[in-house]
Amino acid sequence: MLKTDKPCLNYKLQLNPEIFFMPNPSEDVLYKHHNAINTQDETEYLDSVKFPFTYQNYNGVSITIRDVEDYKVNYKMPWDIIKDTEENWSHTDMDNIEEVARSNSSVVYKLLMRRINQLGNTDLVIQVIWIAVFTKGKWGIQFRHNLGTPSPQN
Repeated sequence: MLKTDKPCLNYKLQLNPEIFFMPNPSEDVLYKHHNAINTQDETEYLDSVKFPFTYQNYNGVSITIRDVEDYKVNYKMPWDIIKDTEENWSHTDMDNIEEVARSNSSVVYKLLMRRINQLGNTDLVIQVIWIAVFTKGKWGIQFRHNLGTPSPQN
């Protein structure tokens, strides 16, 4: 089982001696991708992406980015997109990770996340689908879809 001290800010593994620890590279890249967005680290972020990379937001806008150069020249980094609509954004907390489907070369994750402002308050709760893909000997995030806010529980 993989745990983090605070996944939104730290990429530190904590071993629980009561649980048999099994590395999970697809989940590792999930945290790497998430932490790179929070720290606004372009190098780490791009290293966690598999190309062609597709992003779709909650209002249906979808883009596919060919490669690193295409990304750098033609598209904004995710933290810049977030700050365009949430100027007081500080970071995003990842509250829940649910593995939806798995094959030998891909894993679909549904995540519950909270956008945290500079005062430490939650501005927005969102659900997302991220797909990690294994190609050329390495895992990376190849697809991100923002599902928007969760439906109210009845």
